[in-house]
Amino acid sequence: MQSALKIRILGAIVAHTWFGITAIGANPHSNLPVSRLLQEEKADPPLESDHPSLAEDGVQMEKEALPLVKVAHRDVMDLLYLYLLPKSIDIPHYVPFIQQVGVRINWLECLRNLWSNEKKSYGGGVDFHFSGPIQLSFDIGYAAYHPKDIIHPNELKYKSKGGYGVVALLYVMPLNQLNNAYFGVAYGQSQFEFIAYDAHIAPSSNRLAVGWGKLVGGSELRLFPQIYGGMQVGVGHLLHAQKNNDRRISNYFVPGYGRMVNKVMFDMTFYLKWSIFFLEKKIVI
Repeated sequence: MQSALKIRILGAIVAHTWFGITAIGANPHSNLPVSRLLQEEKADPPLESDHPSLAEDGVQMEKEALPLVKVAHRDVMDLLYLYLLPKSIDIPHYVPFIQQVGVRINWLECLRNLWSNEKKSYGGGVDFHFSGPIQLSFDIGYAAYHPKDIIHPNELKYKSKGGYGVVALLYVMPLNQLNNAYFGVAYGQSQFEFIAYDAHIAPSSNRLAVGWGKLVGGSELRLFPQIYGGMQVGVGHLLHAQKNNDRRISNYFVPGYGRMVNKVMFDMTFYLKWSIFFLEKKIVI
């Protein structure tokens, strides 16, 4: 009974000693007792000096310690409008000198070569559409004509083959978003080889040159993006020609033009064109 009482008294002494030295939640490494801490907290604050110079010095130190504060904008909405709201941008149209370049192929003329043995021809061209409605076109091609029979009023068989070129200045009129029409003037020239076949002598060959003027017109339809199908009609007039010296052959074929005996020639061409556009907008902020 006495031993139990002694143990309880000893535990009370240990607990009192522990809580008297270290406060609950305090830093256990601190050596200051709780009573000392409480005395420091209850200590009176230092008395303010009644001396005016000391008070002014304190106010001046407080002003110097305060950070500088910039004056706010008079209207915050102006800042929001300046930095956050969208502004109008001047976007003038930028028109390059060459707006479009097109590459053409005369598809119907190429298909005719599949069933024609007397005439073989290939043709195509390049179009340069400049600023405005002006277009400059170049056509090139190759043709060979070798009739099996003698054509009236010829007395001999012949063969003509060679290349030709046509340059045209056109005025283009857009009809709608899918169609456009054009008309203009053109000049063509052909240099070809002319061969006459005589049963009694060896074939004779000459180099001939022919030039002609032409009125052209046509239209194009956009089939797919950048792909157009077009038709062109033309009326050509013979301007100058280096004629064949053999009078026995007067009716012969000129590549790119037609029969030599016809001073005026009509033609129709169907083509496909692939166009590359250079139009864009130049943005200036």
